[in-house]
Formats: sequence, structure tokens, C-alpha cells
Amino acid sequence: MYPPVLKTNHLTLKPYTSDDEDRFIEMTLDIRSTQFMGGASGNEIEERKLFKKGLEIYKRNDKRWFWLWGIYRGDLLCGHLEIKETDHTNNNELEIVYMVHPEERKKGIMTEVLSLLKQNQKNWHKRIIATVNPKNLNSISLLKKWGIDKKEILISSETGKKYFKLTLDE
Repeated sequence: MYPPVLKTNHLTLKPYTSDDEDRFIEMTLDIRSTQFMGGASGNEIEERKLFKKGLEIYKRNDKRWFWLWGIYRGDLLCGHLEIKETDHTNNNELEIVYMVHPEERKKGIMTEVLSLLKQNQKNWHKRIIATVNPKNLNSISLLKKWGIDKKEILISSETGKKYFKLTLDE
């Protein structure tokens, strides 16, 4: 299912097109963009398959909440955003996953996007959560600015590593 197009003063969140593949790959192959993301392979062939799989998500019509956007300034792909139901979410929650293109860091993109999500979460009747590696100080700092209502510690059943589940203020 295609997610709604959302706009801020400077950015547009909209579904990817096949033209975005190379710029998406630049993000996913950048170690600073993906060092704390589960599922990041660092392999171009695998990441291209993942991009194409993302385009297929738009065609599905299942009941699971899974919105996938490119973040654009004008026609330039600046970042990636997912809001979805995961193993970490309760019935009233959605998890965010995001990354910013290496050339677009430190420009306030995710601050602006998170403000937009905060405005919309009440309409969606869902709380926004993030699962964050404790070493990911940049994301933790960003999320603290938005406001953290609750913090839980999760242990990955696959790796045994500790993660924070941060429930963000409404």
C-alpha cells in the first residue's frame, strides 16, 4: 500500500521510484548511515535487491502497517524513512527506521521529519517508538530533543546485544 505523501516546509516524504535506486544505494553502503541498523548488509547486490523489495511493498495490500518513504528536498533524495509494525511494537505503536544520505547530514532533516511525525501520530492513533543501539549517540540525542516518554531495555534473541526501546512523547 502506498503511504500518504507528507510535507514539511522544506521536505516531502513520498514513495520511492526506480529512479531513486542509485542514491538509495549510496546511503545503504555508507557505514555511518548504517552502522547501527540491523539488516544492513554492506553488499551492493543485496542492497539493490532490498531496494527492489521495497518497491514491491507498495503493491502489497496486507493489513500490516508498513509505510516506506524517500525523504526529498525538491527532487533530491536526502533520506529514508520507514514506519511499521514490528516485533518490538505493541498494538498502539509504530516503529521508525531512518537514515540520511551522507551529503545531507547535519542539515536538520530528521529533526524536521520527526516534528512532522509527532504532529501525525495522534491522527494515526499510534505511538512512535524507536529501537536504538545504546552506542548510537546521534540518534539518541535527536530522539531526546523530540521527547522520550518511556525507555525499555531489549535483548536481541539473535545476537544477545542490548537495545533501547524508546517511546516518544505525543
